[in-house]
Amino acid sequence: MIENALVDTLSATVKALGTVGAPYAVTGSVASTLHGEICVSADVDLAVRLSLEQARQLAQVLPSRFYRSENMLVEAARRCTMANLVDMTTGLKVDLCVLPSQPFYDRVMQRSRPLSYGADAPEFVTVTAEDIILMKLLWRKESRSQKQWDNALGVVRVQGHRLDWKYLQDQAVALEIQNDLVALRNEAHV
Repeated sequence: MIENALVDTLSATVKALGTVGAPYAVTGSVASTLHGEICVSADVDLAVRLSLEQARQLAQVLPSRFYRSENMLVEAARRCTMANLVDMTTGLKVDLCVLPSQPFYDRVMQRSRPLSYGADAPEFVTVTAEDIILMKLLWRKESRSQKQWDNALGVVRVQGHRLDWKYLQDQAVALEIQNDLVALRNEAHV
């Protein structure tokens, strides 16, 4: 289901995050694909909790095959923004999105679960189907990105009535994306 290069890059990144004690969850198009329809992406997105010290340590413990900037990692940890890693062996980019301490993102991390990435592939902590839908709609709130919409729609189409619609509706109200959630559900005919 998931390419070997992606599993290899993820494994190395997750091992380094584990070494510094930084919690993570796979999100973005990879999570959308695992929970829904196939999405094409040139990178892997990880939601992380990263202190300044962990950011400094991460820059040191990542394998040498990764391009990284310690300053960018530290700044991302300080401002709760994004830092990029590039696996020069696989050519894949890893976007580390340092999450702020907010109720929604706290729930996303708490609800994330290990998910198998194929028959013989390892498991990686991944956001739930509900949370990737909400995250995609939240990211789309300002950008109005069709890609974010399509990724969320693919998850709704595949998961349908298995989704926790009460949770989705409650969170959508809190995040002020309830109209988009209703439109998404209608378009998916769920």
